[in-house]
Amino acid sequence: MPDFSMWLGLLGVPLIWGVVRYSFVVKKKEEQAKQQALKDERYRLVLEKAKIAEREEKMFKAQTGHVLSQLSLGKEYELTNIREALNWYNKAAVLDNDIGQNAMARLSRADIDDPDGEAKSLYWEAVVKAKRKNEEALFTLGKFLIQGSGVEPDIGAGIENVIASAEMEYVPAQLFLGDWYVAESNSLKEPHCAFSWRLRAAKNNDIKGFIKTAYCYQSGIGIEKNRIYAIYWLERAAEQGNSEAQYLAAQMHLGSNANDAAVAYIWFSIAYASGYKDAKKSRDEVVQHIGIESILNVQNVAKSIYKALRVQPVASHSLIDLLDQVYGRTGYQPTDEELNQIISDCTLSGNMLPEAEPTKEIVTDIPIIPMFAAESVKPSSVVTKSANVTTSAVVTKSGQVAEKNETATGQYQQQSWASSWDSLANETEEKAASK
Repeated sequence: MPDFSMWLGLLGVPLIWGVVRYSFVVKKKEEQAKQQALKDERYRLVLEKAKIAEREEKMFKAQTGHVLSQLSLGKEYELTNIREALNWYNKAAVLDNDIGQNAMARLSRADIDDPDGEAKSLYWEAVVKAKRKNEEALFTLGKFLIQGSGVEPDIGAGIENVIASAEMEYVPAQLFLGDWYVAESNSLKEPHCAFSWRLRAAKNNDIKGFIKTAYCYQSGIGIEKNRIYAIYWLERAAEQGNSEAQYLAAQMHLGSNANDAAVAYIWFSIAYASGYKDAKKSRDEVVQHIGIESILNVQNVAKSIYKALRVQPVASHSLIDLLDQVYGRTGYQPTDEELNQIISDCTLSGNMLPEAEPTKEIVTDIPIIPMFAAESVKPSSVVTKSANVTTSAVVTKSGQVAEKNETATGQYQQQSWASSWDSLANETEEKAASK
């Protein structure tokens, strides 16, 4: 028995020690876990404070122009708050950052609460493209800035972009500037600049440029009045099949001599046959100044020209050369060098302005086609060589003012050829309607 108690005592000591040791270890681990939890909490608080400080610093830097911070905030808000994202992207875009500008072009229309969202998107798209020196985008960007579409108006910056486009020979920009420099909304009108840009558009074979340049010469806008030059530019447009230019070229020939009356009759006839209805009455009136013995020959020339015009494109100056030859006109056909010199003189010094005040041209809105009701002008076409037009005609003597010939008018109206152009015009309309 004593031995058993002794052995039990000997076994109990390690067991007790093990229990005590285990309790000590457990308590120590609990203490360590508690300390770790406190440490983790302190670390979390430090991280939160650091994040708050970092965000405050990011916000401060973004507000003071730090682009990377602005982009970071924009990206952060993009999925949760589109308006706030656009706010930060816009700040970066205004600082000429490509990422910000592309983000504005991409996201502006996504803001359904912004009525100008679509306009802003188009504006920033133009900004991005204009940075690649795209002439159309430069022109579009310029108009947006002038009109305040999708951006605060900045007329000065807008005109700079339009000029950059025009200098790249983008015709719509050249025509815009031609109107801008005489527009009522422009307090600093420069007629010589208006003429210069219109002439550059004409030099690029644009029909509107032809007609606008003619108007400048006819009215004395930025250049001295010159009837011959006005006729030349109108006939350049008339050669390309523009019925309005044909009608106006005819009008410019009125009131001079019998040969001019014959040319007026030709262009009135062609304009009417081409669909310009107002030309019929004018054509029938101008015949009073053409001898009855010449009218048939005049109509032969008109028909030859009309047939040539129906096969577009017509070679530049081919029909002008024909009229010069048949009716003894002193031809005006400026070379590119001469046109460049005129443009240079107007652009650099403005010394081509007439001494007398020119006829005012009212341009109330930009862009606009203010003269000769030119909104109906057809698109210009590429001019290539065509077959030469030949005809034989008896030419009345030039140099004398034609008198009104009532007898000739009566005889004209009795002849079958009096209605030939009317039937030709009707035939053209019927063919167009059947297509």
